[in-house]
Amino acid sequence: MTREIEISHKVALLATGDEICQGDIINTNSQEIALRLAREGMHVRMHVVAPDSIHEIEQAMQFLLNAHDALIITGGLGPTSDDLTRYALSQILQSPLQFHEASWQAIYERLQRFGYTIPPESNRQQALFPEGATIIPNPNGTAAGCSVTHAGKMIFMLPGPPVECLPMVDQVVLPALKNAGYQHKTLHQHWFLFGVSEGKIAEELDFIAESFDCITGYRIFYPYIEFKLNSQNAKDFHALVAQVEKAIKPYLIGDGKHTASIALQQKLLTTKTILHITDHATGGALEAAITTPSTRAYLQFAGERNQSIRIEINGLDEYWQEKHDARNTSINITLNGQKKTLEFLYRGSRSLTYAVEFICWEIYKFITDATS
Repeated sequence: MTREIEISHKVALLATGDEICQGDIINTNSQEIALRLAREGMHVRMHVVAPDSIHEIEQAMQFLLNAHDALIITGGLGPTSDDLTRYALSQILQSPLQFHEASWQAIYERLQRFGYTIPPESNRQQALFPEGATIIPNPNGTAAGCSVTHAGKMIFMLPGPPVECLPMVDQVVLPALKNAGYQHKTLHQHWFLFGVSEGKIAEELDFIAESFDCITGYRIFYPYIEFKLNSQNAKDFHALVAQVEKAIKPYLIGDGKHTASIALQQKLLTTKTILHITDHATGGALEAAITTPSTRAYLQFAGERNQSIRIEINGLDEYWQEKHDARNTSINITLNGQKKTLEFLYRGSRSLTYAVEFICWEIYKFITDATS
């Protein structure tokens, strides 16, 4: 099916700030907000970042509002001279900013609790909002947000710090979008594929999916390829899932819903199997990948050997010797005396990540066989 389909109730995300544009910080807000909206069946179609410039923020807002039904803006609501989002939004709405006394009192009281006898005058700009906007209180900071409807479009203006804006998304933005009909029932399935190239599997799966009313998607999550399937057509979706699972079976770890390291963690907890591991290959990367507060009781990387599965790992010499011209590398793994060599293409610095997941998969299969 073509990916060029008509989508209603499209949402756009705009993050403002020189610090994002210049790479000083990562724009985690847009990622997290998009995840939360997608889990609720909402369509996030575009992410944009704009610098601290009224003109450029205004341009970004207008561009997104032209093609979307709702806009969520984060950042630029602080007390400094580069916090300009509210001024750009005022120009988009052609609505003057008005001083909101209740918001100023909340700012005043919060700053006094933090030791300011007389709060800085610059904080007063945080109490300015477009005329007619609905204020979104911020219990975790001085920058309240607001919501407004303009030309039939829903606009939310939120502060930048994640600890402040994300609770506002959960408590105000998501409920408002749901009430406005933005929530759509979408069937979704995904699998992590291991040991196959993106080009090879995409060619096969897209051919299978061509005649179905479903959308396929791919994400590199090294050393995995995540294959995603979405549809609002239940009949086509379930029919295609059956065909897809048959095609990808050779590349699945378990049911394909988890990476090998996560699957191994879960296997240790359910079987209560203790592993005694002597690792001469990964330099501690294997231990880091599978040790959690819950699994550490089942892992022994040193010390006495209790009743356990004994594992010794060697190899990955090409990685540690930085042999950039190597074509292949290998891991030698011994599980309770059973020796096995795992050989795979040498991938330079990524070989360590690949090796760890490969080892986890072998241990997972060994425990499965031993406890079944």
